[in-house]
Amino acid sequence: MSQNRKILKVVSLIQALVGLAALIAGIFAIVNAQDSAGTFEVFGTTIDASLGCMVLGALSVITGACTFGSCALGIQGANRPSSLGAHAPLSVAALVLGILATIFGTSVNLVLAVISGVAAVLALFAVMYDGRVRKELDR
Repeated sequence: MSQNRKILKVVSLIQALVGLAALIAGIFAIVNAQDSAGTFEVFGTTIDASLGCMVLGALSVITGACTFGSCALGIQGANRPSSLGAHAPLSVAALVLGILATIFGTSVNLVLAVISGVAAVLALFAVMYDGRVRKELDR
């Protein structure tokens, strides 16, 4: 197994933990959204806190699902590079959603913002090493 495949596997294993954390934290945010009181401001728009928690929770759940899917495809692709399949597009989706959740979460819930930020960074590494493993496959 090449160095790039090993790194992809390690990144994917870490993604499993972060994806699970994002799913759980997102579900807790949605369930406890009605307990949030007040308002906050995002991009110059005032939003009710309970609505903001629900939106951030939904973003976090979707980010976690994409991260977990990227993890599964990354582990499979690290073992057999010809089966990487949709790993790169799913990782890009996790990256974009993670960035959105991080930006939105800085005003709403810092814990979810940090988890989503870590998921986005791991998705970036997954995309980079996906490309490197695919290049090795083409040789």
